[in-house]
Amino acid sequence: MKIALVSDWYYPKIGGVASHMHNLAVKLKERGHQVSIVTNNRLTGKEEELRKRGVDLLKVSGVIDPVFNVNLTYSLKSSKELTKFLEDFDVIHSHHAFTPLSLKSLKAGRELEKAALLTTHSISLAYDSRLWDVIGLTIPLFSEYLKYPHRVIAVSKAAEAFIRHFTNIPISVIPNGVDTSVFRPVRNKDAVKAKFGVSGKDVVLYVGRMSYRKGPHVLLNAFASIDNDKAVLVMVGSGDMLPFLRVQTKFLGIEDKVVFMGHVPDEILPEVYRMGDIFVMPSITSEAFGAVILEAMASGLPIVATAVGGIPEILEESDAGLLVTSGNELKLKEAILTLLSNSYLRDLYGENGRKTVEEKYSWDKIIPKIESLYKEVISEIPSFRN
Repeated sequence: MKIALVSDWYYPKIGGVASHMHNLAVKLKERGHQVSIVTNNRLTGKEEELRKRGVDLLKVSGVIDPVFNVNLTYSLKSSKELTKFLEDFDVIHSHHAFTPLSLKSLKAGRELEKAALLTTHSISLAYDSRLWDVIGLTIPLFSEYLKYPHRVIAVSKAAEAFIRHFTNIPISVIPNGVDTSVFRPVRNKDAVKAKFGVSGKDVVLYVGRMSYRKGPHVLLNAFASIDNDKAVLVMVGSGDMLPFLRVQTKFLGIEDKVVFMGHVPDEILPEVYRMGDIFVMPSITSEAFGAVILEAMASGLPIVATAVGGIPEILEESDAGLLVTSGNELKLKEAILTLLSNSYLRDLYGENGRKTVEEKYSWDKIIPKIESLYKEVISEIPSFRN
């Protein structure tokens, strides 16, 4: 199949959408498909890797909004369409439900009589509330464009609940995937810790954007009250809150117990996970899935995470860690302390997580499901033409 993966939110925008698209493209190419990533006309940082892997990168010109990273030239009110970019493909697979290139490509796919699919990666506050039925009516452009896909893929049941407020198209829940050959446990964790300057420490690890909804400030407050001389908090990621968080550590008096690594290149990230003893995801809201949890589980780490969005779907079925109420610093601290003080529980959760990832979330399990959906839609396209 000739497959186009389309989104405004490919690299250089860091996040789950970009990572998912990139890995999906690579894995589909490895299985013999012709794959192109269609995104905005700017330097992605992935040009050389994609060239070596045989994945084409098609760049759509236009004015890019510096805040939301979307193509304003192809805004939903624009008469411009993406037909000329997509006419040679069998499958048009858009990513993220509320950005211009994604929605425009769905319309173009329908008009070209191609298989048009959308993966929705997001939720919002009160994602399952009927209030969104009313809000959806006030944003008719979204609902107008969301009638075009033949199928919608939701990365979690939470994401499915949210997108149902905007469309009646059939929805399949297919979660994010993780490369279990790249993200894997390590036997000699001490050697990895030595490379990062945290030898002899119990490493509490956070990987994610430094943004309010991800809750890194809550994690700092919780960690400040942990009385454990061996514990160190390693925070990986960049974002608008990073300067504030650095000041927060000084105010809390924990500068010597917190390491800010900033953005870490993809090739280094697997080793970063391997130095961790506990992985913490303190998100406050709007977490459709949490791909970093899969990376941590694949790396054999026990998880402490907040019960928001799609996170409970992963942890409750896997028994890979502890869930706490979002924004509750006391409960977050208690959960971290529980795992710091119990090596048996850490090992048990870590083993459970790795097993679950291998059985359900490995790309080897996810890709066939997506391929099957592509073939299903292609086989049904004549019925859509009537």
